[in-house]
Amino acid sequence: MIFVFDLDGTLLLNDYSISKNMIKIISNLDKKGHKIIFASGRMLVSINQLINKFLKKEYPIIAYNGAMVYLPKDGIIFEKNIDFEISKFIIEFLRKKNIHRQAYINDKLYSEEDNEEVKFYSKHANVEYHVVKDLVELIKQKNPTKLLAIDSPENLNILLKELRELDLNVEIFKSMNIFLDIVPKNINKAHALNNLLKHMNCLNEKIIVFGDNHNDIPLFKIADISFAVENAVDELKDIADFVIPASYEDGVFQAFNTFLKEYIK
Repeated sequence: MIFVFDLDGTLLLNDYSISKNMIKIISNLDKKGHKIIFASGRMLVSINQLINKFLKKEYPIIAYNGAMVYLPKDGIIFEKNIDFEISKFIIEFLRKKNIHRQAYINDKLYSEEDNEEVKFYSKHANVEYHVVKDLVELIKQKNPTKLLAIDSPENLNILLKELRELDLNVEIFKSMNIFLDIVPKNINKAHALNNLLKHMNCLNEKIIVFGDNHNDIPLFKIADISFAVENAVDELKDIADFVIPASYEDGVFQAFNTFLKEYIK
């Protein structure tokens, strides 16, 4: 069996920790030979730090909502970046609207402003950030893996509609209510999972997924069993097989105790 866990808003508690109950369950699943995969919009370095901190071991990771895939023994096995002209247009578009924007290059976080938004993200992800005068000049050196806009949920809903109408050959979705993720076209967690499972030679195994936001919708569509936490967006809960208690109530642990008991015996 393959277990795929989203992190923020799903597996993680409000203090960005993994509960002792879930640490035990994940470790036992691993010992029994089940595949454990973490799929997040976070940076690879951020996910690796978090997983190593609580589970004391490396696991396969889908980072940047699928734009980067990592295997412990092989390193990064897949990475796709946003084309320069598209990235340039989006950065300038966000700049004109005075919406905070940041770029991710070589698994590092860059911003044009040393403001509260990038400080919040840096603390949230537990990563350093780097301030540059001009993100457009920076991405001339290498195309970004992901762009991120941070603003109020209401402003991002408007921005999401505007950007999608421009048909920019990118994927745009929310990973949190104040985070708008922009990644290369045809990149999502499901596409990345298929690539990862091919590499791991386990395409025929059943998939169980846990999530909370719009970026988990592609995963839910290919899963054999899907669990949305109560704090998930309605669009995800509508297609989930089961809705479980909220992340801050250790909902994933409760799902194992209620629906997946055979895996924790």
